Amino acid sequence: MVVLKRRIREICSHEIVGIGPGDPVSMAIEIMRGRNISSILVLEDKRPLGIFTERSVVRFAATRGLDFSGRRIAELMSSPVLSVTGDSFIHEALSLMAHSKIRHLVVVDEAGRAEGMLTQSNLIEHLGHDSFMELKRIDQIMSRIVFTVPPDFPFSRALGEMADKSLSCLVVTQDEIPLGILTERDVVRLSGDGPAATELTVAQVMQQPVLTVEAGVSVAQAAALMRGKGVRRLVVTNGHRRIQGLATQSNVVKALESNYIQTLKEVIRDKEVELMAAYRNLREKTVYLDNIMRSAMDMGIVAANIDFCINYYNPAAERLLGVPTREAVGKHIWEVHQNAGVPLERLSKGFQAIHKSMAHTFCLERPDLEGVRHIEGQVSGIRDEHDRLSGYVLMLRDVTERLKAEEIIRHMAYHDPLTDLPNRTLLHDRLDVEIKRAKRNNSPLAVVVLDLDRFKAVNDTMGHMAGDLLLRLLAVRLRQGLRESDTVARMGGDEFTILLPDLRGREDAMVLAHKIRALVEEPFLVEGRRVELSASLGLAVCPEDGDDAQTLIKMADDGMYRHKRDDCERHRGNA
Repeated sequence: MVVLKRRIREICSHEIVGIGPGDPVSMAIEIMRGRNISSILVLEDKRPLGIFTERSVVRFAATRGLDFSGRRIAELMSSPVLSVTGDSFIHEALSLMAHSKIRHLVVVDEAGRAEGMLTQSNLIEHLGHDSFMELKRIDQIMSRIVFTVPPDFPFSRALGEMADKSLSCLVVTQDEIPLGILTERDVVRLSGDGPAATELTVAQVMQQPVLTVEAGVSVAQAAALMRGKGVRRLVVTNGHRRIQGLATQSNVVKALESNYIQTLKEVIRDKEVELMAAYRNLREKTVYLDNIMRSAMDMGIVAANIDFCINYYNPAAERLLGVPTREAVGKHIWEVHQNAGVPLERLSKGFQAIHKSMAHTFCLERPDLEGVRHIEGQVSGIRDEHDRLSGYVLMLRDVTERLKAEEIIRHMAYHDPLTDLPNRTLLHDRLDVEIKRAKRNNSPLAVVVLDLDRFKAVNDTMGHMAGDLLLRLLAVRLRQGLRESDTVARMGGDEFTILLPDLRGREDAMVLAHKIRALVEEPFLVEGRRVELSASLGLAVCPEDGDDAQTLIKMADDGMYRHKRDDCERHRGNA
């Protein structure tokens, strides 16, 4: 997993393939076919406005056919484009790709100009020797749901299936045995044949033979085969050549991202165990002190005699405190730490604790070129064979990366991965706190349950990626349109719950509920199309409707369903 700590600019492709928003779609398709690439950037002054992918071709072809004449790229591109800077870490890109379900990231500079592209292929190419991929079998990460069609299935219907279900491919089978495969790249290839191609069957346009692997091969072997053959997916079969699943680059990226999070947790735990073991050995066998100090790579160690004169100062301490060894050894420990910006009262407290046969731990922050570094320290006594205090040892370690990892894990546990809004767990925590505060200050609060009414139609007509983008746009709008003290949480699907504290009464809550409805009903622009939504809302006010979290959410939920039912009855009456 060391490779995941490298920067994105080390592995991304620095060749930018782009066109302008006014250029014809046919030009983009010709470039993609000629270069055998899956996407092309839409640029203006080197800044990415959108991205045109193989999936963009499939979506258009599913409803309009393969005739792209007269179409400009701005009409079909996806926008906005997810981007990262070259200084970002590979593991950050891995997480973003896995949770956003995308295959491309645009690498931009500080001014927002495109300077490269990062694809799943780039990631897998540089993670090919990861131990996780060597040990994991392909059937442990593959997709077990495979969309298959018979050889005589019409190509036009296959396009519809791929667009409606956001599929990257269809496997052509007979008696559960794969005969060939139809991919998004094949649709791009056929787009040059014009409308006539839509009259063919999948057997006439599929790629064959289909590349297969057996379920027991390792992820590393499967990834190597993908790289060697220049493909993004493999059909997984059993010993009788029957389909067991589909292994794609997306499966590998998602599995690597999940394994990285688990590895972070294990590293944090192992480091704690190692530190405690080293400290116990140091206290029990002070004769080993010199060996431990010389071999410590990440642990800063400063040793001083009974008069506080430093007689050992290892390279890690030099890095952590910012004081060169030549300026530390032989100096009084107070002087060195004062020059390094460590408050002397902290050290004084530590040495007082040592004289009581105790140890003292502390934390400090030091600025450097990359920001603030968090240093954790522990000062303890060195005792001779008669248990007499004969000196001091200060152990330091940089816990910045551990704290960052803990923050990433904590954030993922309490936030929705798609919208980055608080999830159900965080909402309940905040609601419990706000209810107690409302009772203490005698200030009402409200809970609003919101369910989108026409969201399924967006998924059905525009695809799930457009639906996900719409949910993210709505999340941003709600967050910006409400007060800073309000909490907007996604409960799952198209349902949101909003916590409104510090109200004067139900009238305030009604005003905010009307504002929420207006924010939802204001049209959105998704993939160049105007999309309108409506919502069913339920409102509960504390303490009128209840004074505990469960009751308030239930009352608001009941109100939302009454509103939805009343709307249905009203529509039937109008009909």
